[in-house]
Amino acid sequence: MESKGVAPSKATALRIFAGLWGSYDAVLGYATLMQDRRWKSWVIGNLGGRGGATVLDVGCGTCVLEEMLSGDVSTIGVDLTDGMIRAGQRKRIPRVASLLRSDGERLPFKASSFDAVVSCYVVKYCSPDLLVSEMARVLKPGGRLVVYDFARPRGRLWPLNALYVYGGLRMVGGLLELMGLSVSTTFTELPGIISRSSWEEGFRETLVRSGLTPREEKVLSGGVAVGFVADKRT
Repeated sequence: MESKGVAPSKATALRIFAGLWGSYDAVLGYATLMQDRRWKSWVIGNLGGRGGATVLDVGCGTCVLEEMLSGDVSTIGVDLTDGMIRAGQRKRIPRVASLLRSDGERLPFKASSFDAVVSCYVVKYCSPDLLVSEMARVLKPGGRLVVYDFARPRGRLWPLNALYVYGGLRMVGGLLELMGLSVSTTFTELPGIISRSSWEEGFRETLVRSGLTPREEKVLSGGVAVGFVADKRT
């Protein structure tokens, strides 16, 4: 997918993820110190076991979340990169109805189409207002939004988290680059992206402006990531 004419933040996302699809699942585990599935379990727990629900996954990647879902749920996933979509399709997950290439700020769905919308690792690359307004638009009244992403280190474990984010990731990236592995880009660029992003600041107000009622703000793994839960007002 060409990045010409794409906003700088999305061009960065494309550069990082375009060639990553083949090793994405493993990289996701290493980059989060094996916390990713724990965070996704938190997302699933907040969907409330809604039987028959139709869920939109914005930034679905290779459908790691969809592999973890159970029950009578149908999902549609969107992602910026063709490679991620193809990797997700190859998994042939029964509850995945379709996978589409799409920008989260311009979702190709009618208003009030989904019972729930989830998004992992996307908001730091977007305008939070545009992303949330689009996700709120496609949510049904009473529907649920669950979002999480990396955040600048905070809380009591700030020194350790900062050492990991700003030091450890870059060190791993440097070693991978010396080995000639393209996945090094993820580890070398992610610390700068995290340090420049303040998406979580004022995010509750962003939710409210889009017609959502915030239910929870969750600091994940001591402050490496932050998650939000909100419902669309009826």
